[in-house]
Amino acid sequence: MLNKIRNHPTHTALAIGMIAIGLFLIINDHYFIWPPNLTDSLNDDFVGSLYLFDGIAVGAWVLWESKSAKKNQVLLSVTAFLMAFLTILQFLTWAATGIYTSWISNLIITAVVLIVARRSDTRDGK
Repeated sequence: MLNKIRNHPTHTALAIGMIAIGLFLIINDHYFIWPPNLTDSLNDDFVGSLYLFDGIAVGAWVLWESKSAKKNQVLLSVTAFLMAFLTILQFLTWAATGIYTSWISNLIITAVVLIVARRSDTRDGK
């Protein structure tokens, strides 16, 4: 198991990060404050569950015996979408309200996901 984690450290870090973000969003029922007409929907546990399940799926991919390149592409695409969505939403919240949310760090995480997707090695899978 440790060899699998050592072989895919960035995937492992992304999995842990997405799980942490998902749990944070599930626990914090008043995290999103803008746009006002969507706060109830955005603060629903379903949104946090998307991040949680994505992180679990990326972590499972790391631990699977056979690494499917297609599954990797799908998982990293979903991760990039979720992080881009969160980044854009937090940036717009800051622009509209002046209240800083962590959009800069999430932008960096989004960039890391895109770099991992671009450089992801597919030699060990189909």
